[in-house]
Amino acid sequence: MQITYELTEKDFVEAYTTHCSHGPSSKWRRATIFWCLVLLLGAFILHTIATNAASDFSSYLPLLALAIIWFVIIRWLQRSSVKRQFRKQPGAHGQRSLLLDDSAAHWRWDGGSADVEWKNYIRYVEGENQILFYTSPAGFNILPTRELRPTQLAELRELLKQHIPTK
Repeated sequence: MQITYELTEKDFVEAYTTHCSHGPSSKWRRATIFWCLVLLLGAFILHTIATNAASDFSSYLPLLALAIIWFVIIRWLQRSSVKRQFRKQPGAHGQRSLLLDDSAAHWRWDGGSADVEWKNYIRYVEGENQILFYTSPAGFNILPTRELRPTQLAELRELLKQHIPTK
């Protein structure tokens, strides 16, 4: 199976989002954040009840606003960092091709190539518009699926199931 494509900045951003939401530690990270927020909210409510300071809630609004602004800025910085990485990486631009056969995945791009045997892939993750091929927990190649026909996508999924372990 041969696939020709061109990566876009949007592909990079979506791949990063997919990577962060499907990583091995993401479920633990989300659960930890959730329970920390529940405990903090519970402690705040108990403190408010114990001190009869329910009318004092307005003094906590600046702290809440600061937390929201901090979260938004961190997300914006991550997104802009990924965009900057795409723009400054020459190998990410231009037409690319991927040939998948029974022995390996053969990646070709302007300025380079890589032949990666199936045994070197530890997993793959399918995002909304791309498939990420992992050779390490944090290292992956991006294959956009936006231009694949449904039959091609089904064939690709079957090939990946045969050759890359699922976790």
